[in-house]
Amino acid sequence: MLRVIKRKIYPIISKYLLRATIVEGFLRETECHFRCLIIGDSILCEYLKTRMYAEPPVVVKKWRIWNPALKKSILNPPNSIDMCIAVLPTKYESTFHGLYDFKCQGSVHQIIDTTGTWEDVRKRFSRRKRQITKDLPEKFNLGYRISNDLEDFNFFYHRMHIPHIKKQFGKLAFIDSYDAMKKIFLNGFLLLVISGKEAVAGSLCQVKDKVLISHRMGVLDGDESHILSGAQTAVSYFELIYANEQNLHSVDVGNSPPFFNDGVYRHKRDWGATVLPNEESNIWVYFFHTGSPEKIAYFYNKNPAIVYTDEGLKGVTVIEGNPVAQSHHYLYQRGVERSDQNPGLD
Repeated sequence: MLRVIKRKIYPIISKYLLRATIVEGFLRETECHFRCLIIGDSILCEYLKTRMYAEPPVVVKKWRIWNPALKKSILNPPNSIDMCIAVLPTKYESTFHGLYDFKCQGSVHQIIDTTGTWEDVRKRFSRRKRQITKDLPEKFNLGYRISNDLEDFNFFYHRMHIPHIKKQFGKLAFIDSYDAMKKIFLNGFLLLVISGKEAVAGSLCQVKDKVLISHRMGVLDGDESHILSGAQTAVSYFELIYANEQNLHSVDVGNSPPFFNDGVYRHKRDWGATVLPNEESNIWVYFFHTGSPEKIAYFYNKNPAIVYTDEGLKGVTVIEGNPVAQSHHYLYQRGVERSDQNPGLD
């Protein structure tokens, strides 16, 4: 009964009260002790804690902030706070405009150009990815097939997608419902990676306006042996081959966390993905610097962020030995953003 009541009143409470947590610990791969005030109810708050700290941080204090007091709480945090990160709906932009040091979206969007010859597509891969994919089908005896069979979809959803997502993201895993993914399938198809006669990996795809949209992927039973045998890499490889053969101009590989060293982001960049703002994002992540310049520099050194400015997306990182944050600028061409420095790739 109590659980039912909590579920009913939570939407009301969360509308007027936001979670606030002060955490502390050592920043990942450093000896820098860092105390952070994190505000917001998004799952992104948990992701930030996981990526920031070497070990699960100590929770110093937890409470809820009444909306009218939010601005005061953020701009006047306890003296011992090194940074405040607020993950808030976009409606708060007018409240904090000009007051934060940086802001980013909850995710960035990435697409891969598939125009030209197959060799043109390969040239856009990172050097490492070109080496890994050289003769990939022959090396691992892999092929692919396109399927519109509902039986294949059921197999993909239950035996590939769910196990793979659970293994990859653990407690942060978000799994789309069967019905939601089936709806996409009925208007799209599966690309299945085949080893011998067995489907060992796959992706759920659609084609819209000459773009191959890669919605979700999976590996059979989330089995590491299939990943080591090239199955996961082959999913992206065959998606690009298919798009190129069908004269599609790009593969939409979806959204990624807005950090250069995030594994999902880097994986897509290695395939040659360009970076765009996420037009569907409904949250901003605000960074308020309250600690010493040295500690702020440590933070961005280990968490190089893709931030949003009036001039477009920029990357914030730190030059080794220099506690001053530097910006990597991006160039726009035909609505697609390209990095002239490729920060954090090779």
